[in-house]
Amino acid sequence: MNRKRVWLLARLAVSAALIAWLFRRVDARAVARQIGEIGVGTVAAILALQFLNTGLKSYKWQRLLDADGIHIAHSTAFASYLVSTFFSLFLPSSIGGDAVRAVDGARRSGRAVATVTSVIADRVLGFAAIGVVGLLALGAGSASALDGELRWGGVALYAGVLAASGVLLAGWPLRVARTLGLSRLPRLERLAVTCTESVEAYRRSGRLGELLLLSIAAQVIVIVAVYVIGSSLGMAVSPWYFFVIVPLVGLVESVPVSIYGIGLRDVSYVYLLGLVGVSKPQALSLSVVYVVLTVFYALFGGLVFALRRPLTPAHRVGAG
Repeated sequence: MNRKRVWLLARLAVSAALIAWLFRRVDARAVARQIGEIGVGTVAAILALQFLNTGLKSYKWQRLLDADGIHIAHSTAFASYLVSTFFSLFLPSSIGGDAVRAVDGARRSGRAVATVTSVIADRVLGFAAIGVVGLLALGAGSASALDGELRWGGVALYAGVLAASGVLLAGWPLRVARTLGLSRLPRLERLAVTCTESVEAYRRSGRLGELLLLSIAAQVIVIVAVYVIGSSLGMAVSPWYFFVIVPLVGLVESVPVSIYGIGLRDVSYVYLLGLVGVSKPQALSLSVVYVVLTVFYALFGGLVFALRRPLTPAHRVGAG
């Protein structure tokens, strides 16, 4: 059995173990009743927010590519984002969806390394936005219900994520790698040079502030979507508390030790919402509804993938 299969089975085991552990402590019938309270209006609102979120993120990615001289239509970037969302259902983590988007974009641009760099930068900006939103929420006192240790732990985590994102966007790891002697490895040196040139193009464009704001807006949309689900389930929780915990759950579920964050996400919401008095069935229902609606939304990406015409040389935009 190869390593990839072993790692996939391990992730499946983690998700299954966490879900089994949860359902030994939560009344499944109560969860089903809670989910049954979700109305059509809530479903429509969440889907609309998800389309808006994809629109913002795909526009941000388009602007990154454009800064590096790769010009694609927003409709193309939007479709690629939708397709990557669909494939992330079947690949081990959301990073797998990014890989699909990188491959699709590289085929259209003809500049594989630059396109992959843009996808990585896009992801890093997303993490930076998580750090900013989390720190602002904690600074505004949105987590006053938590004890001091948890609040300071949150500050340290969000500050660390923001700092790491800044280091990556500044291109320091690439410069360090080149300084350490990549000249002995010509292929890696060329790769590092190309990536560095793309990162410097983003910085010279003066768009990083704008792109960070777009990332923050996309993160706020996710938080609003989770709050809408919580409200429809009857949770009496301040909307500002969600600004603290939703980014944190986003960080937890991005750790590639489970399938699609299943298990990690659920345990996180049950714990964090339980700290402010939300029952376990309610908290688990929120997590389940969010995943189900996200999976349903991702099916639109599958439809786009099925209807897309095969890529021809005429579709390749190059560096024009």
